[in-house]
Formats: sequence, structure tokens, C-alpha cells
Amino acid sequence: MEVILIRHAKAGSADPNTWPDDRQRPLTAEGVSEQRSAARAMKKLGVTFEFLVTSPLVRAVQTAEVVAEVYRWKEPPQVAEELGPSCTAAGIAKLLAKFPPDATVALVGHEPSFSRVAAGFIGKSGDAAIDLKKSGVIALAFNGHAEVGRGTLLFHLKPGHLRKIGR
Repeated sequence: MEVILIRHAKAGSADPNTWPDDRQRPLTAEGVSEQRSAARAMKKLGVTFEFLVTSPLVRAVQTAEVVAEVYRWKEPPQVAEELGPSCTAAGIAKLLAKFPPDATVALVGHEPSFSRVAAGFIGKSGDAAIDLKKSGVIALAFNGHAEVGRGTLLFHLKPGHLRKIGR
């Protein structure tokens, strides 16, 4: 199995007066534009996947929709509560067990959870220093289903590099 972790794009500032429910906070226009470039770069680089799954938070869903649009995805991204802001490697491994062991699954989510998830998948201690910026991408490979501490880091693409490639 291969797992592509995509952090959501730039969203509006967390402001309880504007967004009393932070789950509803949307992407900014700049975030949409940058995510479109990042997705184009992923596609140019040959990053492919059979499944696209997102956190239920609006900013993640919108990010997944941009990725789906660039990839000309035929169905809407799947939504999974397990990808919310407090997700864990163990929880995501359980979610990924629902997919074929030879699948490539793209997941859209949040920080600081996704950095901890990546660290947990690639090292038994889970304390690798990983910093996944907005619209950044990390790819992991597993021999069979995803398991904590059993993954291999394939690549970590920073958003600045993706924007340059995706122009």
C-alpha cells in the first residue's frame, strides 16, 4: 500500500467571531490557487492514487475537491472522521485497512496531526521531526496494509517546490 498525505491549503484565520465553528473555516482564494498549482505539480510528477479521502472539515474537503478537479476525478472525495485534526497513525491504519493492500490512497488532513502520523508510520518511536506545510505532500509505502512503524518515506514535497513545478 502507498499512502499520500496532503495537508489542506491555506484557510482563513481562526477567528471565533467569524467562524464560531472552526470546522466550517474555508480556504482562502490564495489557498485554492496554491493548491491547484500543487495538484498540477503532483500530476506532472506522476503521483497517482486510486482513492481520495478527506477530513470532514470544510478546508480539507475544499482541498480534496481541488485535487479531484485537477485529476479529473469522477466521484467526490470520500469523507472520513478519522482524518480530523486529532487523527493518529493507529486510527488512520484502521481506516486504511478498509482499502485493498495494494492500493494507493490519498488522504487530506491537518497539522500537527499529519506530521505525527507520518512520523508514527515511518519509525517505531514516532518522534521523527517532520514539518508538513499547507498544501505539502508526503508519500509513504508499506508492504501490504499500512501499519504503525512499518512504513517507508517515499518523498516529502514542500509547497514552494510544488508551486514552481505546477505553474
